[in-house]
Amino acid sequence: MAAPEWLAIVEEEIIVRLNPKVLAQIEEDTSGFSDRHNRHGDIIYKFNSQELLQVLASSVGITPSSQGAITIWTYYNDLADKPRNLAKTQLSETKQSPILRTLMNVDGDLSQKICQDILQHPLGDRILKAHSFIVGQISRQLITAIEDYVEAKLRPFAIATISMVTVLTWCEPLRQHFQLSNTFIGNCWGIIIAAPMIMLIIWWLISKLPFQLPDLPKSLSDIGKWLVSILESRFLQIVAVVIISILISSWLAVNFALPAKSPLKYSIDSIQNFAEPYLPIAIISLRKLIVSVLGKVFFRYSFFVKLIFGRFIK
Repeated sequence: MAAPEWLAIVEEEIIVRLNPKVLAQIEEDTSGFSDRHNRHGDIIYKFNSQELLQVLASSVGITPSSQGAITIWTYYNDLADKPRNLAKTQLSETKQSPILRTLMNVDGDLSQKICQDILQHPLGDRILKAHSFIVGQISRQLITAIEDYVEAKLRPFAIATISMVTVLTWCEPLRQHFQLSNTFIGNCWGIIIAAPMIMLIIWWLISKLPFQLPDLPKSLSDIGKWLVSILESRFLQIVAVVIISILISSWLAVNFALPAKSPLKYSIDSIQNFAEPYLPIAIISLRKLIVSVLGKVFFRYSFFVKLIFGRFIK
């Protein structure tokens, strides 16, 4: 769900406004949360990714405010507030002292200051538990926001790479199997070079359209999501790694290790010919994993955040 009104970003700082009603809501929303099986982690309260990237930019000194860290202020009121506009909320916070301040750095360091009075509060344990949960949610979504940005930027190149690899691995086998002439299919290498260029041009033209293309029918969209979830399953990712490892080791062995007329070379060629058609599927299967790893690397080192995201989130 979207971030509720008690969780907001104000001037590149994250503000959490708690009260008994909000505590009850958080406890209800998170009931059974630890039992859920999701290796990427569930994110219940989602910020706008653009706003969250602004907070990240501030933490590494890219924006004018330059907070130097991801700052999370938590306020608590024993009375359940009625919905208020942002101006009134900010005015009330100037009169109210925060009970918790959390500073989170890109390299993973975390420091907290806790108001002494809250430790004596009857709901102190629940308040601290809710605050810790929100900090964990924000930490997860920072990584997710980076991953979404990396995926969006790499998507056209991923499509071009997959199209090139598909032509590379399927052109010659199809040509031999159906005994197609040169006039019908032409030079495979020409098609291999042209395929990614065509895909990038199509992607660029679609991105420049003055209107948004209609969504696919829900049934087709659901089938697509189902197929992607199967391809990105842990088992098929392991299979994809095995296929790519076999192809790389086979290529190295054939070209650098084995003599030209070695009997083992023919066996390796057979294995390579068997595995090659599955290479595009293997790349699709590993796409999300690659993006996830890149997202974690960028989040871990502020240098990459400045280098890759600087122009985007200034």
